[in-house]
Amino acid sequence: MVKNKKTFTNRRKLLNIIVMTLVSFVGLITIPFLNKIYPNIYIAGSYVGDKNKDQAISEIKNIKIPEEINLNFKSGAKKLSTRDFITNVNYEKSVERAYNLTNSGNLFLDTYNKLKLIYKPINLGLLIDFDDKKIDEALLILSSKEGQKPVQPSAKIVNNSVEVNSGQNGIVIDVNKVTSDFKENIYYAKDEGIEIDFVETNDALSNEESEKFRQTAQKVVGKKLELKNDFDIITIDQNTLLSFLSPREGFNRESIEKEIANIARKVNRNPQDSVFIIENGVVREFTPSKNGITVNEDKLVEEIEKYTKKLSDEEAKSYTFDLPIITSAPKIKTEDVNNLGINTLLGKGVSYYKGSISNRIYNINLAQSKFKGILVPAGETFSFNSVLGDVSSYTGYKAAYVIKDGRTVLGDGGGVCQVSTTLFRAALSAGLPIIERRPHSYRVGYYEQGFAPGLDATVFYPTTDFKFKNDTPAYILIQPTIDTANYTLTFEIYGTSDGRVATTTKPVITSSTAPPPDLYVDDPTLPAGTTRQIEHKAYGARVVFDYKVVRNGEELINQKFVSNYRPWGAVYLRGTANQ
Repeated sequence: MVKNKKTFTNRRKLLNIIVMTLVSFVGLITIPFLNKIYPNIYIAGSYVGDKNKDQAISEIKNIKIPEEINLNFKSGAKKLSTRDFITNVNYEKSVERAYNLTNSGNLFLDTYNKLKLIYKPINLGLLIDFDDKKIDEALLILSSKEGQKPVQPSAKIVNNSVEVNSGQNGIVIDVNKVTSDFKENIYYAKDEGIEIDFVETNDALSNEESEKFRQTAQKVVGKKLELKNDFDIITIDQNTLLSFLSPREGFNRESIEKEIANIARKVNRNPQDSVFIIENGVVREFTPSKNGITVNEDKLVEEIEKYTKKLSDEEAKSYTFDLPIITSAPKIKTEDVNNLGINTLLGKGVSYYKGSISNRIYNINLAQSKFKGILVPAGETFSFNSVLGDVSSYTGYKAAYVIKDGRTVLGDGGGVCQVSTTLFRAALSAGLPIIERRPHSYRVGYYEQGFAPGLDATVFYPTTDFKFKNDTPAYILIQPTIDTANYTLTFEIYGTSDGRVATTTKPVITSSTAPPPDLYVDDPTLPAGTTRQIEHKAYGARVVFDYKVVRNGEELINQKFVSNYRPWGAVYLRGTANQ
């Protein structure tokens, strides 16, 4: 036992002597190459051994990188320009790597490499940066021409059922291998062609995968997500939800990010400073301060995936959640520039009037301008007709179609009810008491663009009015905005929040009646012999919704709105003007 231990110790000593002798020998032969690159080292075929770093850099800058590489397809060679994909050639780092091969600071590793270089030269490539995205794009284009383009699996909703297209495998360039070969030619400055290999993609779903995808997709049919942002609701419908699902489990992140980019374009805004100018008791210029808003896209991806999964796993038809945003404050806030207590947006109403004739659009624009900057003191009742005044050709209104005595007739001021309807919606949103409101005689298509029936308010000066009361603790400011390019009218009501929360239930049609025959109305503004549809058939209906306002647990308003609409046939304008 003692003898074996002694033998082992002697062998270990001998090995140490051999190693130290070898290291010393290598050290002696290395002395002439101090601060130089060790012999037998090349960079892209150019000899840099025995040179210092500056000499080596000068040497490799003469290396001719091929300007084109041939990609050899069965149909023939395609040239790929290298200059389109190289972003940087790092000569300094290439030389540093060659130098550090035997000067890393690790004694044994450096000794090993020096010994190896005595027997075998090494050729290092240039260190080059590439635009990988451009390479992929170029190869995909070539692949689509030379191979067979894959068909991605997809799904669509038809009659409340999901139909799945299983997709089709493609024959495409082996992008990873070709990219590797392409780069290697450039690294080593080789002007050699690349033999192109094709591979079959794995895009098509099996029958089992198709059925599993169909079952998952079916669970989002008829469902939606609603994203709240102040008084706006952004709806993600069933078709968009369907696009979020990956055919092979999980989510299609690209589709989700595309939808989020669309949302961000609509929502994102810079901070807005406030402007507030009063003349003769009317606010002539008003720009409310607004925080800058940026959609928190990473958080929104998480929320969308979470709630889409919940819709897929549960019976719920919809989920509503707050749009995650990042805010930035303006320099001048609304409360800094007025002493009337107007410091926040209380409510907002929107309506659309696409399809209106030019005279109706003109009247909407004129009527809404009367309400710009109107102040309503605390405790006072606002009258729409008092602000609007006389509606006739004498006050600038043009002839358009109005509902009078249950009929659509040509009269001055057609379109004014678009304004009263929109303000009614804003007052509901702000939680204000509605003192007087009357629905139209029949359902009007303009007021159901994006809305259920029952959210309209008709006016007819001076007999039929729309009124609400300002029961807030301060002045309120009415601010309309019209977007004639997108046929949108918006009313905003600003004031002091007292913590009230307003809710309106979705209008419910409790009974309906079939429409009568079509109606034709002579129109002297249209050429004789032409017709134009201005109203579509509408069923008569009784529509009900509840309006509640609560503040700190106290119920301020509990009101039921009932609208009785008579049935109405399609209305056509029949031209009578002589050409």
